[in-house]
Amino acid sequence: MKISKYNEMERKTIEADTGCILAVSGPDIYQSVRLQNLMIEKFGNKLKYDVSRLDGGDLKEGDLRRYILENSLFAPGKLLIISECHKMGKAAQSELMRSIDEGLNDCALFLVSLKTPRESALLRKLEKKMPLYICYEPFESEIPGWATRLASVENIKLNRETVQLLAQYSGRNLGRMSDAIVKLALYHGHGSTIDRSGLLEVLAGKDKPDIFHLGDMIFSDRRGKALEAAWSLLRYGEDPGGLTSYIFSQWQKVVQAMEIVESGGGKKEVANVTGARYPVLDKLMKYSRTAYRVDPAVAAEAFAEADRAIKTGVDQLVLTARLIFTLTSGHS
Repeated sequence: MKISKYNEMERKTIEADTGCILAVSGPDIYQSVRLQNLMIEKFGNKLKYDVSRLDGGDLKEGDLRRYILENSLFAPGKLLIISECHKMGKAAQSELMRSIDEGLNDCALFLVSLKTPRESALLRKLEKKMPLYICYEPFESEIPGWATRLASVENIKLNRETVQLLAQYSGRNLGRMSDAIVKLALYHGHGSTIDRSGLLEVLAGKDKPDIFHLGDMIFSDRRGKALEAAWSLLRYGEDPGGLTSYIFSQWQKVVQAMEIVESGGGKKEVANVTGARYPVLDKLMKYSRTAYRVDPAVAAEAFAEADRAIKTGVDQLVLTARLIFTLTSGHS
């Protein structure tokens, strides 16, 4: 059965017991790994089960059946985590389906795949027989909730402005958001309440341009200042992939804001479409007037080129400069 909400799958994972079979699929690695870790915490740490990791593509005829039926010598049971389960051959798939139909005794299964049911016949079958959650990047409207959830895990609090800035910083990338929150917790200490200055101090450092300043310069069409900010950020260790992801996330919102304002809409309509709130919303309204009007197809190709350049080792400043040149006019 398809599980549509992360909270529901998290609850099922936490409440899982001997004999359960759960599956996660889809491209968002952060959610998948988080659910795997919850499963390991429950069975490996609390129930003291043996934990074994298997690769679906390596399972030959009889392997899965043997893993399931073998008694554990020093533990009350076994947790089998099968990665890339969509690569299982026909024999292994048959054994898996038989185990699902017959049930498990001293064993639990957790199946993982980066594919979706649309891309895999096995996943489509599993979706009809067991709880399966598809890990997609969260919607914009879900990002503030994730920020609050992850902050709670690290025992820190974020005020409303900090949540908005953190959402702006990470886009829909939960891994990037999680890394930032862990840094905030380590720097400020558990139990802290983080405001804007506390966030910027950790993510940018004192007296240094931050990633928000870079976005401000790009979408205020100030090419020279944007290049200076990008150079400073890269020099002080900002990840070029994260930087590009941030710019892309902001560009998407700016384009939406432009279209709404040009069609006669205002702040309320921009907030409804983008999910932005103060202070990000005020920035978007400003950018709808100041940002350079670039053909969306041209911008999209520039972002694709930047992504390819990151993966092929092109100089970081060069690829960022190309992107900034595309998104600005150079008139100021």
